[in-house]
Amino acid sequence: MSIVRRPTARLLSALLLLTVVVAPGQWPAAVRATDPIVNEAIAEQQRMEQELARQRAQLADLQRDQAELAASLLGIEDQLSAVGLEIEAAVHELELASRRLQQAQGELRAYQMDITDLEATLARLASELATSRVELAAREDLLQDHLRLAYEQSQTSILEILISTDSFARATSELSYMLTLSDEDRLLATEVRDRRDRIRVRRETLSVGHETLSALRDAAAERAAALADQQAQVDAARVALEEKKAQLEELRDAKDAEFQATGQAIGERRMAITDGEVALSEQAALVDQLKELAKSLDIAYRGRFEWPEHGSFVVTQEYGWTNYNPNHTGIDMAYTAQRCGLPIYAAGDGVVLADGQPNLDWGDPAIGVVIGHSQRLLTWYWHLSGEIVSVGQQIHTGDVIGYEGATGWATGCHLHFGVTFDGATVNPRAYLP
Repeated sequence: MSIVRRPTARLLSALLLLTVVVAPGQWPAAVRATDPIVNEAIAEQQRMEQELARQRAQLADLQRDQAELAASLLGIEDQLSAVGLEIEAAVHELELASRRLQQAQGELRAYQMDITDLEATLARLASELATSRVELAAREDLLQDHLRLAYEQSQTSILEILISTDSFARATSELSYMLTLSDEDRLLATEVRDRRDRIRVRRETLSVGHETLSALRDAAAERAAALADQQAQVDAARVALEEKKAQLEELRDAKDAEFQATGQAIGERRMAITDGEVALSEQAALVDQLKELAKSLDIAYRGRFEWPEHGSFVVTQEYGWTNYNPNHTGIDMAYTAQRCGLPIYAAGDGVVLADGQPNLDWGDPAIGVVIGHSQRLLTWYWHLSGEIVSVGQQIHTGDVIGYEGATGWATGCHLHFGVTFDGATVNPRAYLP
């Protein structure tokens, strides 16, 4: 806020003016209350008041913003606390999940080692099965030879052996030999049968083992894929939690910065308001001093106005209660000779505030002139036949401002001369000689 302060110069001017006005025994023609000094001071005071009101409203807005930010920060802190607990719980769960994953991965590795051992066992069984098949083939060939030989030998009957043999002992020996060969063949056949059974069992075992191995491999692959997905989910959850925490931290930092900036702005605004209040107080004091000076000037005008008509004239109606008006607001006067058209003079120095038909909007078509002599003192000249001044014109005592007439609500040619002090009508006699 930019505040222009010039109390010293204005007060000095007013004091000088007061000295000129009230100096004993001196009444120069240019005595005026110089309204612009007080008007400008009051206008400056009003501008200061408006600026202070604006800044107080801005301060209230800033304080409201700060309260909202404080509530927002509390909410964020609550969120951070809640999310912090959630994050801690989530991290704990993630750690448990990670440990379970590691355990499952270890079990999967052991499972894969078992599959490897099974593969080795099946390979060994396949090798042993191949060897057993070779050995079986050899034993089957041997049994085949024995059976063929036995068959060939069986072509000679036992009777022939008994007949052709010269002794019973020899026949018995030959028969016994043939029976011994049958027992060996029987044992060989049993061995072949046992070998075949073992090979069948191993072949079935190998088949089942391969099916089991295939199923184990599929299960291991499926488990490995599931563990990989779970590991990816755990990693993604951990990243998401860290991102959420970082976002909340950033939001809190931003709100903290905004809160600090708002607090600083509030402090600056309060300082500006304090400075403005001091300046306004100084300006109000200046206005009061200038008003006192203006009041002194008003007092100085007491008995110092000149009559607005010169020469031979008469007062036709006094101020206040009369036989014609219970509240007459001025003094009516008229020239005794040719009434209409004679000049009307300014009663004192001042500035024209209104001319023409000032009250036409209220239905009064009278031509009139209003002259301001100070901040508080005005003279009114009504029912003129015409006026020769304009608003803003500087007027001196005795200047012709118009001519006597009967315009407006008038019953004859005359002048209505009125005086207002602080906006209220007063008896003009107090200001006339």
